[in-house]
Amino acid sequence: MTTLNTLQEAKELPELFMKSKEEITLWRMLRRLSDRIRFDLDDRYLDKASKIEAYRMKDIVIKLAEHQLVIAKGGKSKTLPMDDLLKQPSMVFKEILRMMD
Repeated sequence: MTTLNTLQEAKELPELFMKSKEEITLWRMLRRLSDRIRFDLDDRYLDKASKIEAYRMKDIVIKLAEHQLVIAKGGKSKTLPMDDLLKQPSMVFKEILRMMD
C-alpha cells in the first residue's frame, strides 16, 4: 500500500516502498552513481517489511539511523546528520563519492 502522492511521484518501483523524503532523496542520489543498488529491509519477507534499513552499492553500505546517515566502506565509516540529506544534498553526494574512491 502506498499513498496517491507517492504513486504519482515515483519514477521507479522501489520508490513506492520508501516512506520518507530522505529515503527517496538518497535513492535518487545513488541511482545517479549506479543502476545496481540493493537495499536491506527490516524483514525477510517483502509484505511484512515496514522500512529500509540500509542501501548497498558496490562495497558501500549506507544506513539511515535515528537522525543520522552512516556511510561505511570496509572498516571506514562517516556519520552525517540526516538533515544534511535535504538541506545540503550536494555535500552528502560528495561524501559518498569520496567513500567510493
